[in-house]
Amino acid sequence: MNAPPEDVDDESTAPHRRAAQRVFDLLTAEVADGDALRWDRASPYLLRHAAEHAAEAGRLDSLLGDWEFLVHGDARGILSSSPAGPQDHTSLAVYRTSLARHAAARPAQRRHILAVDALRHQHPDISRALYAPPGEQNPPWRCAWSTAANVSPALRASFTGHSRPLNHLAVASVDGEPFAVTAGADETVRLFHANTGALHHAWKGHTGGVTALASHAHGSHTLVVTADTHGWLRVWNARTGRASWAIKAHDGSVTGLRTLLHEGHLCAVSVGQDGTLRVTDFERERSQVLLTTAPGTLGGLLALAGAPSRPIALTAVSAMGEEPAQVVAVGLRDGCALYSLPFTAEVTGLECGESDGVPVAVATLSDGTGRLWHAFTGGSPRTFSHRGRPGDLDVLHLPAENDADPFVAVTGGADGTIRIWDLRTEERLHQLEGHHRAVLSLASVHLPYPAQDDADPELDERHMDRSAFRQHVRSVTQRRRTRPTLGRLIVLSSSADDTVRSWDADSGKELDTYTGHTGPVRRVAAFDPMADSGLWKAVSCGDDATGRVWDLSDRTEHIAGAVHPGRIEALASATPRGRPLLVTACGDHRLRVLDNLTGSLLSARMAGDSPVHAVALGATREGAVSASVSSGKGIVVRLVDTGAVLWSRRPDNPVIAVSAGGSSRRPVLVTLDSQGLAQMRELGSGRPRSGPLSRYEGVSALALGRIRDTPVVVTGRADGEIVLWNLASGAVRRVLSPAGASPRVNAVRFVTGPSGPRVASQHLRADHHSVRVTDAETGRLLSTVRLGVPAEGEGTPVLGLGSTPDRTLVAVGGPNNEVRMWDADTGGGSTELWLPDTIQALSFDNRMLTVSYGRELAAFAPAAHPPPSDEEKEAPPRSEQRTTASPTLARRRGNRSALQETLLKLLLEWEGHDGPSLASLLCRHVPSRAVKSAIRALIQGRLIRPTRTGSLGYAIEPRGRALIRPVESAGDGRAPSPPLQKLRGIHGGPCVPCSHRRFRPPAGCH
Repeated sequence: MNAPPEDVDDESTAPHRRAAQRVFDLLTAEVADGDALRWDRASPYLLRHAAEHAAEAGRLDSLLGDWEFLVHGDARGILSSSPAGPQDHTSLAVYRTSLARHAAARPAQRRHILAVDALRHQHPDISRALYAPPGEQNPPWRCAWSTAANVSPALRASFTGHSRPLNHLAVASVDGEPFAVTAGADETVRLFHANTGALHHAWKGHTGGVTALASHAHGSHTLVVTADTHGWLRVWNARTGRASWAIKAHDGSVTGLRTLLHEGHLCAVSVGQDGTLRVTDFERERSQVLLTTAPGTLGGLLALAGAPSRPIALTAVSAMGEEPAQVVAVGLRDGCALYSLPFTAEVTGLECGESDGVPVAVATLSDGTGRLWHAFTGGSPRTFSHRGRPGDLDVLHLPAENDADPFVAVTGGADGTIRIWDLRTEERLHQLEGHHRAVLSLASVHLPYPAQDDADPELDERHMDRSAFRQHVRSVTQRRRTRPTLGRLIVLSSSADDTVRSWDADSGKELDTYTGHTGPVRRVAAFDPMADSGLWKAVSCGDDATGRVWDLSDRTEHIAGAVHPGRIEALASATPRGRPLLVTACGDHRLRVLDNLTGSLLSARMAGDSPVHAVALGATREGAVSASVSSGKGIVVRLVDTGAVLWSRRPDNPVIAVSAGGSSRRPVLVTLDSQGLAQMRELGSGRPRSGPLSRYEGVSALALGRIRDTPVVVTGRADGEIVLWNLASGAVRRVLSPAGASPRVNAVRFVTGPSGPRVASQHLRADHHSVRVTDAETGRLLSTVRLGVPAEGEGTPVLGLGSTPDRTLVAVGGPNNEVRMWDADTGGGSTELWLPDTIQALSFDNRMLTVSYGRELAAFAPAAHPPPSDEEKEAPPRSEQRTTASPTLARRRGNRSALQETLLKLLLEWEGHDGPSLASLLCRHVPSRAVKSAIRALIQGRLIRPTRTGSLGYAIEPRGRALIRPVESAGDGRAPSPPLQKLRGIHGGPCVPCSHRRFRPPAGCH
């Protein structure tokens, strides 16, 4: 039920309100703890019905503002009593984001999910409060940041309860209220209130999965007709919830269903796998065969045309043997076949509409072309999309009739492109691009026109001079002649990219993207708009077994951070040269680099014409680099800051894994191909490095690391053998596990923690899943933890190994939305984290755990060792500045870092004076290329910035100033005089090899 207004108390409702308040006070007295309520002590009844009592007592807002109630309360009671609309409480917006998880989650799980969702909605204070439960131990790990690309402020309600993907959806109006009907393979049909998401009826009776669904207004009743895999048709009364009729119409699955009133009775026209087209009269309880074809040739495409007194049915018949694909029209009154139209390709869509009062049938074909003809006679055939390609027209939708619109068709393709066609001229009006995967469903809605005065001032001669008025009329007339107007037609599309989008059909522009589903969205439908309220809504359902209601009038923008259009399948985090970075790939041909401390997007560059499936991070002398692997480009290594490609290679076999490491002087990239061969290459140049490792076969997993100062690589094989190699020489350092001693090695990880170097190996087979941790120096097995085996159809759990200042940790994520961590040395001290979506990848680095869940990223940090604050990030302690905070000034041997320090000193010495260019202060023995490279590195490290004012053409930043001891100012307050010394050499001191003249400052310098 909807909550009554909390600020309205008239004489008739005041006694009831006071009584409800007393009842609510008595119920909550048992959990009162001072001014707070301890919901962890509440009874099941109170958790289930507290929201209902609060609504009657006028205290629903305060209850929904209690986050501990949302953690412990029953989701059904919260939804049934919650208001809907743009004035929703902040807590409801956060709560609905992952409602499908909350419905079946325990309080501890719900707490973690709500804390992550609070960060996605830009409420860090709420997230912190959720991690500090009253009377309970605080969670040891907390979410530091999360992206929010899959959060939409237009979400108004969510439907849960189904256990399998939802493939069918219908909208209905019951007593003037909007409802949605959902069904799928779980054999149930559910009716939800669209405003609140509350379940009104759950119909059970089908003995197989529901294959078709339709709603129909019949008199004062709204009826829902469903069909299943066993050929049964069932009718349900949406108002009473009772089953009205059940008739077995087909021998096998029903593939298509339409409803109509025929001779005053509710009837259903259906096609099935048994090859028959039938009309079923429910009130007479009889089913008549109209057409019989070969079994399996009626795929479900079905359309109705004609007046109620003379209806006809059209269905698509697949090709069989020498018989081509065709569309057959049958009269429902006499069951006679009217005509049959053959086609050279399979029919992918079939709809009927009217053009100037003439019934027209429209079909799309698998070859990318479209056909239309007279629906009753089959005559006057025409073709649109003459140059279509296979897959262009996989989905067809004809908008409802509207006097202001031309006769148009909307089609969707396998490439995610939507096209709008003027069927009168057979021309394409718009091509809508935005989806990244196949379009699965289309719908449309005509928005009501706003009320207008009789006189339009824009077209009134009295408001403009005569010549301007005539010119305006000419331009409007010309536009109407060249292109028909589509009025206020809004097109809705759902896609396999997990999104719903809305489009302005007249301009062809995208209006909004509705994110929130965690799987392909199978169906989308629109409710009739309410002209008096200015609100209009749509509903969608998909493979995540949920339905969602969207407010199409909501144009609220939200901060999304890094946007990943697909699920993040590849993830790597590292700290090259002191910069905590994160690189991701999600199948859209882009390589994204983020700041791992804040989650901010640094770059999103095209990585080629094929999806990236493996990534790595490393450091070379040129700076931080990313390595990506794709089927089109092979291996590509590029600079993180500029995107410049250092090298690329196309290996003979597909690469399935990649890892970067080695020493700072000789960094390497190790790849693993589909044949089980590991290949080492120089990270900076791509030159191959030979050795015994390159001849080692059957490798199934690898990881790089360091034991003290020695770079190593660890490999695992399908026979269970785990070997530690010396990376520099390629020689075997130690066999950590001999062949046959353990099951197949699915993944390995290496880290040097506070107790020494550790290797974690994941062993996975059909009946076994375990993680083993070994001391890399001694080869001693430290711990073994057995985990649950993933069920059939679930993904593979992902492995991570990292460390905090006090211990080494193992993390396993998936195959669901849980991350489990424990002490690597002992196997104990288990900690669980839960996220809103299924986990695909995780990575440990810099005492932070980064997890990809669905299309989102989240980073977790231990509560005892939180990530550095903004001040610490901007100005680290001086003791760490030269070693970690500024990688460009790291104290290491070599000319380049010393040159950068020299440039910083010169900028600081010349600050406040007019001087020459920065490069002219250096000896001619210093290569200009080295100077340019050093300046570029300082700019990228945010130590200096170019400027048109000041000295030398550059200005020193606060970070750079903190690294160099300032020159003391003169005692009289004036800036110090510029130094009169020999030109600086490449090592920073005066140039000794030559006797250049001292540089004299220009006249006027003091």
